[in-house]
Amino acid sequence: MFFFTGGGVLDKVSFRKEQIETVSKFMKTEQAQKEINQIYLQLFDDPSFQVAQSVGITLSVDNEIPTFPIINRCWESGKKVYVPKTFSDYSMTFARYDANTELVASTLGVKEPKDYQADTLDPPELIIVPGIAFSEEGNHRLGFGSGYYDRYLAQHPTKTIALAVSRQYFVKTPWPVYTLDRPVDQIISVAEEN
Repeated sequence: MFFFTGGGVLDKVSFRKEQIETVSKFMKTEQAQKEINQIYLQLFDDPSFQVAQSVGITLSVDNEIPTFPIINRCWESGKKVYVPKTFSDYSMTFARYDANTELVASTLGVKEPKDYQADTLDPPELIIVPGIAFSEEGNHRLGFGSGYYDRYLAQHPTKTIALAVSRQYFVKTPWPVYTLDRPVDQIISVAEEN
Protein backbone atom coordinates (compact mmCIF):
# COMPACT_ATOMS: atom_id res chain seq x y z
CA MET A 1 0.00 0.00 0.00
CA PHE A 2 1.57 3.27 -1.11
CA PHE A 3 1.00 6.74 0.24
CA PHE A 4 1.55 9.48 -2.29
CA THR A 5 4.00 11.97 -0.85
CA GLY A 6 4.69 14.12 -3.89
CA GLY A 7 4.03 17.84 -3.95
CA GLY A 8 1.14 17.54 -6.38
CA VAL A 9 -0.67 15.37 -8.84
CA LEU A 10 1.28 14.31 -11.91
CA ASP A 11 -0.47 14.30 -15.26
CA LYS A 12 -1.71 10.85 -16.32
CA VAL A 13 0.88 10.34 -19.05
CA SER A 14 3.82 11.10 -16.73
CA PHE A 15 2.42 9.11 -13.85
CA ARG A 16 1.59 6.15 -16.11
CA LYS A 17 5.16 6.11 -17.49
CA GLU A 18 6.69 6.14 -13.98
CA GLN A 19 4.23 3.54 -12.76
CA ILE A 20 4.95 1.14 -15.62
CA GLU A 21 8.68 1.30 -14.77
CA THR A 22 8.04 0.81 -11.04
CA VAL A 23 5.70 -2.16 -11.55
CA SER A 24 7.97 -3.71 -14.17
CA LYS A 25 10.90 -3.77 -11.73
CA PHE A 26 8.77 -4.98 -8.83
CA MET A 27 7.21 -7.88 -10.77
CA LYS A 28 10.67 -9.47 -11.07
CA THR A 29 11.00 -9.77 -7.27
CA GLU A 30 10.21 -12.61 -4.91
CA GLN A 31 7.98 -10.23 -2.93
CA ALA A 32 5.79 -9.72 -6.00
CA GLN A 33 5.26 -13.47 -6.35
CA LYS A 34 4.29 -13.76 -2.68
CA GLU A 35 1.77 -10.96 -3.08
CA ILE A 36 0.33 -12.44 -6.28
CA ASN A 37 -0.24 -15.78 -4.55
CA GLN A 38 -2.02 -14.01 -1.68
CA ILE A 39 -4.15 -12.05 -4.16
CA TYR A 40 -5.20 -15.29 -5.90
CA LEU A 41 -6.31 -16.76 -2.57
CA GLN A 42 -8.30 -13.65 -1.70
CA LEU A 43 -9.97 -13.64 -5.11
CA PHE A 44 -10.87 -17.33 -4.98
CA ASP A 45 -12.45 -16.80 -1.53
CA ASP A 46 -14.36 -13.71 -2.60
CA PRO A 47 -18.16 -14.23 -2.71
CA SER A 48 -18.52 -12.25 -5.96
CA PHE A 49 -16.01 -14.50 -7.68
CA GLN A 50 -17.51 -17.65 -6.22
CA VAL A 51 -21.07 -16.94 -7.40
CA ALA A 52 -20.25 -15.53 -10.85
CA GLN A 53 -21.01 -18.00 -13.63
CA SER A 54 -19.35 -15.83 -16.30
CA VAL A 55 -16.04 -14.02 -15.78
CA GLY A 56 -14.48 -11.43 -18.06
CA ILE A 57 -10.68 -11.29 -17.83
CA THR A 58 -7.72 -10.30 -19.98
CA LEU A 59 -5.01 -12.67 -21.13
CA SER A 60 -2.10 -11.20 -19.17
CA VAL A 61 1.11 -9.95 -20.70
CA ASP A 62 4.52 -9.27 -19.13
CA ASN A 63 4.53 -7.22 -15.92
CA GLU A 64 0.89 -7.98 -15.13
CA ILE A 65 -0.51 -10.33 -12.52
CA PRO A 66 -0.71 -13.63 -14.44
CA THR A 67 -4.34 -14.37 -15.26
CA PHE A 68 -3.95 -17.99 -16.39
CA PRO A 69 -4.22 -19.40 -12.83
CA ILE A 70 -7.48 -17.46 -12.49
CA ILE A 71 -8.75 -18.71 -15.84
CA ASN A 72 -7.89 -22.30 -14.87
CA ARG A 73 -9.74 -21.89 -11.55
CA CYS A 74 -12.76 -20.60 -13.48
CA TRP A 75 -12.73 -23.61 -15.78
CA GLU A 76 -12.31 -26.02 -12.85
CA SER A 77 -15.32 -24.37 -11.16
CA GLY A 78 -17.50 -24.64 -14.26
CA LYS A 79 -17.48 -20.89 -14.97
CA LYS A 80 -17.52 -19.54 -18.51
CA VAL A 81 -14.52 -17.33 -19.31
CA TYR A 82 -14.75 -14.34 -21.62
CA VAL A 83 -11.85 -12.22 -22.86
CA PRO A 84 -11.95 -8.79 -24.50
CA LYS A 85 -11.97 -8.35 -28.25
CA THR A 86 -11.09 -4.74 -29.07
CA PHE A 87 -11.91 -2.65 -32.12
CA SER A 88 -10.36 0.40 -33.82
CA ASP A 89 -13.13 2.70 -32.53
CA TYR A 90 -11.99 1.92 -28.94
CA SER A 91 -15.00 -0.27 -28.27
CA MET A 92 -14.81 -3.89 -27.18
CA THR A 93 -16.87 -6.98 -26.57
CA PHE A 94 -16.23 -10.05 -24.44
CA ALA A 95 -15.78 -13.29 -26.39
CA ARG A 96 -15.91 -16.81 -24.98
CA TYR A 97 -12.50 -18.31 -24.27
CA ASP A 98 -11.68 -21.97 -23.76
CA ALA A 99 -8.67 -24.23 -24.29
CA ASN A 100 -9.44 -24.50 -28.03
CA THR A 101 -9.82 -20.79 -28.78
CA GLU A 102 -7.52 -19.60 -31.54
CA LEU A 103 -5.81 -16.33 -30.60
CA VAL A 104 -4.29 -13.43 -32.52
CA ALA A 105 -2.36 -10.40 -31.24
CA SER A 106 -4.25 -7.10 -31.13
CA THR A 107 -2.66 -3.80 -32.19
CA LEU A 108 -1.74 -3.38 -28.49
CA GLY A 109 0.01 -6.76 -28.43
CA VAL A 110 -2.65 -8.45 -26.30
CA LYS A 111 -3.90 -11.89 -27.31
CA GLU A 112 -7.55 -11.91 -28.45
CA PRO A 113 -9.87 -14.54 -29.94
CA LYS A 114 -9.55 -14.74 -33.72
CA ASP A 115 -13.14 -15.87 -34.30
CA TYR A 116 -15.25 -14.13 -31.70
CA GLN A 117 -18.67 -13.51 -33.28
CA ALA A 118 -20.23 -16.88 -32.38
CA ASP A 119 -20.20 -16.49 -28.60
CA THR A 120 -20.04 -13.05 -26.97
CA LEU A 121 -21.45 -11.80 -23.69
CA ASP A 122 -21.91 -8.14 -22.82
CA PRO A 123 -21.36 -7.93 -19.95
CA PRO A 124 -20.10 -11.00 -18.08
CA GLU A 125 -21.39 -11.23 -14.48
CA LEU A 126 -17.95 -10.28 -13.15
CA ILE A 127 -15.11 -8.48 -14.89
CA ILE A 128 -11.58 -8.57 -13.48
CA VAL A 129 -10.42 -5.18 -14.68
CA PRO A 130 -6.75 -4.63 -15.54
CA GLY A 131 -4.79 -1.49 -14.72
CA ILE A 132 -1.42 -0.17 -13.64
CA ALA A 133 -2.53 1.74 -10.54
CA PHE A 134 -5.49 1.74 -8.17
CA SER A 135 -6.40 3.92 -5.23
CA GLU A 136 -8.34 3.26 -2.07
CA GLU A 137 -9.72 6.80 -2.39
CA GLY A 138 -12.79 6.33 -4.58
CA ASN A 139 -11.62 2.95 -5.95
CA HIS A 140 -10.01 4.83 -8.82
CA ARG A 141 -8.20 2.96 -11.55
CA LEU A 142 -5.48 4.05 -13.96
CA GLY A 143 -5.53 1.96 -17.11
CA PHE A 144 -3.15 1.79 -20.01
CA GLY A 145 -4.45 4.94 -21.71
CA SER A 146 -6.82 3.76 -24.43
CA GLY A 147 -10.06 4.02 -22.44
CA TYR A 148 -11.52 0.68 -23.55
CA TYR A 149 -12.73 -0.32 -20.09
CA ASP A 150 -14.06 3.13 -19.18
CA ARG A 151 -16.17 3.20 -22.35
CA TYR A 152 -17.28 -0.41 -21.96
CA LEU A 153 -18.32 -0.12 -18.31
CA ALA A 154 -20.22 3.10 -19.02
CA GLN A 155 -22.37 1.13 -21.49
CA HIS A 156 -22.38 -2.26 -19.71
CA PRO A 157 -22.39 -1.82 -15.92
CA THR A 158 -21.49 -5.03 -14.09
CA LYS A 159 -19.57 -6.14 -10.98
CA THR A 160 -15.87 -5.25 -11.26
CA ILE A 161 -12.85 -6.36 -9.27
CA ALA A 162 -9.27 -5.14 -9.72
CA LEU A 163 -6.18 -7.02 -8.55
CA ALA A 164 -3.22 -4.96 -7.36
CA VAL A 165 0.20 -5.79 -6.00
CA SER A 166 1.48 -3.33 -3.37
CA ARG A 167 3.29 -1.15 -5.96
CA GLN A 168 -0.02 -0.67 -7.78
CA TYR A 169 -2.07 0.29 -4.73
CA PHE A 170 -2.30 3.82 -3.35
CA VAL A 171 -4.26 5.29 -0.45
CA LYS A 172 -4.72 8.69 -2.15
CA THR A 173 -5.07 9.07 -5.91
CA PRO A 174 -1.80 10.54 -7.27
CA TRP A 175 -3.11 11.04 -10.83
CA PRO A 176 -5.92 13.26 -12.13
CA VAL A 177 -9.35 11.61 -12.26
CA TYR A 178 -11.77 12.68 -14.97
CA THR A 179 -15.55 12.39 -15.29
CA LEU A 180 -15.30 9.55 -17.82
CA ASP A 181 -12.95 7.48 -15.60
CA ARG A 182 -14.94 4.56 -14.19
CA PRO A 183 -14.09 3.41 -10.65
CA VAL A 184 -14.00 -0.30 -9.87
CA ASP A 185 -16.34 -1.89 -7.32
CA GLN A 186 -13.60 -3.64 -5.38
CA ILE A 187 -9.79 -3.78 -5.23
CA ILE A 188 -8.08 -6.92 -3.97
CA SER A 189 -4.55 -6.19 -2.77
CA VAL A 190 -2.17 -6.97 0.06
CA ALA A 191 -0.27 -4.74 2.42
CA GLU A 192 3.44 -4.91 1.71
CA GLU A 193 5.33 -6.98 4.25
CA ASN A 194 8.21 -5.05 5.78
